[in-house]
Parts: sequence; C-alpha cells; structure tokens
Amino acid sequence: MDYSSLVSQIRVMHQQEKSISYRSIDYMSMAANIVRLCPSDREALCIWGYRTVAACNGVSRSTAVKAISYFDRFLGTSAPAAMRALTDLGDAQLAFIACLVISLKVHSCFNVKADFVSNVVCRNEYDANEICTMELQVLQALGWKLNGPLGHDFIDYYLEAVPSIQGIHREFLTQLSKGLVELAMTKYSMALHRPSEVAFASIFCALQYAEFDVTVSLLAIQMISGLDQNDPRLRSLLHSMSCLVSEFVSEPESNGARTPQVQLANSVSDEDSLSLARW
Repeated sequence: MDYSSLVSQIRVMHQQEKSISYRSIDYMSMAANIVRLCPSDREALCIWGYRTVAACNGVSRSTAVKAISYFDRFLGTSAPAAMRALTDLGDAQLAFIACLVISLKVHSCFNVKADFVSNVVCRNEYDANEICTMELQVLQALGWKLNGPLGHDFIDYYLEAVPSIQGIHREFLTQLSKGLVELAMTKYSMALHRPSEVAFASIFCALQYAEFDVTVSLLAIQMISGLDQNDPRLRSLLHSMSCLVSEFVSEPESNGARTPQVQLANSVSDEDSLSLARW
C-alpha cells in the first residue's frame, strides 16, 4: 500500500473509533453505587475468553479481542439487558458468552451451535434459549455494528509506515505488539483507551524491548497516527503498558533469543478453559 493510501485508511479508522457507535465508555463509573461487576470480574471473563478461543483450532486470538470490545460497548449502552449485566454477575457472564459467540460467528469459520455452547462451553449453566436471547439483545444494543477497528489493525498499518523495519524484525514486533494489546484488553482502565492509542503504546514498548531505534521508528508512527507520546493521556497508558511486558514475554532461550508469547492464551486443559459457574 502506498503512503497516501495508508494515511487515508488510518484516518478512516480514527474517525470510526471516535464515533458514538465504537467509542469506549467508563460504564463501571456511570452507576457505581449499583454496579456489581468490577475490573477483576471483567478480567476473569476476558482470560476465560482467550482460553476458550485457544481451544478452538484455527481461530485467531483477535476473535476474543473483538468479543471483549463487543462486551464493553454493550455494557456502555442503555439497553435493559446491559443494566442487568452490570448489576448481576450471572447476567454479565451470559452477556460475555453471547459476545464471544457473536465474534466466533462473524470473524471465524468455527461452526457455533447454541446447544454446543450450552452443553460444552457453559456446562449447562445457561440453556440454548438464554444464549440466543442474549445474542439478539447484544446485537440490537450495538446497532448490529460489529466491524470497528482493533488495536491489531492499527498495529499492522502503523508498522507498515516504518519501512526500515522488515522481515523477521517486523514479524517479531507485530507478534509482541499484538500480544501486548491482547493483555491490555483484560485490564479495564487500559481498555477504556481508543484502539489506536493502545496500539501506539504497545508498539512503543515493543520497540524498546527489542532495542530497535525507537526515535526514528516512533517519529514515523507519530506522523501517520497523529499521536504524541508526550500527551499526558498517552504517557499514563505507556507506563501501564510497560508494566505488562514482563508478563507477556517468555524467558530468553539458550541462544539469547526472546520469544513473545501470550501467557494467558497458551494451551490449557479442558477443565481450565471451558468451565463456568453461575455467579
């Protein structure tokens, strides 16, 4: 893609993430006196989502990121079902399951049947009718808008703007940056940032970790993204993101190489990944 096309595409994505349909809302603070769902509850659901997707052969982790995005957007609406999910952890869990099912249906080739989800994924904690009903309520609350940009998308375009990083170096940075985005999405305070900001912070930390020329690379990304690392909002995010690097990257191998790896999305046992209990 030529540079002008790259700029145009990123501009469209920025406009989309800032629109009413896709922007993040701090729903836990909207009615703090009645909200039962807390950041640790949300994090547990996100981790369960990654592990469940990891158990689905051939399904990208970005499918779980989409599901988390749907969940956050849904809870930020005024839909009655969203309010119930904020005040009842069982409904919150059901809403997350519905968001994951929707994402699997839309963004993967995984054949998702309500009976399978009920019997296998949910261990009969929710029946097929409850799941289907919640799916429809989520879709209606989201206005059927399911294709907003992810941090993953911004990472691909931002790194394309840095021609000096190619081949295996580009692959390493992409894998590390996307893994950091996936981990950041489990943290409520970080997920409130726009996907472009989370992508920017993840690339910044990945460049530092890989000991690439941060100054030159970051200048190119800042020019095409319109973001500034000195912005107070971004500086806070950069600090939070830097704390995640050690959680994400595995120990150096015998040859000194480091392998980026999402710890929470590794292969897990059936008991660990597909178990739910009605809160």
